[in-house]
Amino acid sequence: MEVQTNKALSPMQSFRYELLQWCGNVEDAKKANSFVMGNENPEQAQLPKPEWKHGEAQMPSEDMPDGVYLVQADGQVVLFVDDLTADTKDVIGVGIKMGSFNLMVALHDAAKGKAVALTTKDNGTDENKDDPYYFKDYVQAVESMNGKAYTEHLRPILNPEIELSDGWWIPSLGEMYRIFINFGAINRALKFAGGDLIKQDWYWTSTEISATDAWGLGLSDGSADYWFAKASGTCRVRPVSAFIS
Repeated sequence: MEVQTNKALSPMQSFRYELLQWCGNVEDAKKANSFVMGNENPEQAQLPKPEWKHGEAQMPSEDMPDGVYLVQADGQVVLFVDDLTADTKDVIGVGIKMGSFNLMVALHDAAKGKAVALTTKDNGTDENKDDPYYFKDYVQAVESMNGKAYTEHLRPILNPEIELSDGWWIPSLGEMYRIFINFGAINRALKFAGGDLIKQDWYWTSTEISATDAWGLGLSDGSADYWFAKASGTCRVRPVSAFIS
């Protein structure tokens, strides 16, 4: 549908026209927050979100519904529900989406499922050099969400038993809490996909507290502890990655 006009459209008109093109018809555009008919607040108008049908593989996007997803090797995802029937041979992980947050949980613990030390040694004595990576305060540690960067900081001394494929990392404390919040649903999806259940046990996070210690999270009750010596304490490791680019 082309509109011929001899004058430029206003920003409001342009926004409405784009919405009309996107919807394909006036009735659907009206339903988009009554935008076409009289809504003078374009920032409040929401484009219709794509429907996510149970069992149907689709490419992930930022506007897809919150929930737990089976992530396939080709990048497509299937919204997981308890009565789902779907082929799982190409599933490489279980994704969780909470608002703008997304994380893919590996099907198996690292280190063949054993509780292992996080590193082969500590970071040394120059704490000032590594200070941006140390979170002594609990609240700041919980807010730490960049597990990928924290894992890179640990990588030179990372325990070789913790094998991480390209694009995978050890979750930060904040990321691990998101796993804990969705513990039951993630485990049901892992079981469905043939993965190993996450245990109600202590797991390492990549959030360090000092040159010698890192935070661990107990998935039996959600308690966090920073008295884990990286080079001698032992916890499980569940790698994670991103699944929405």
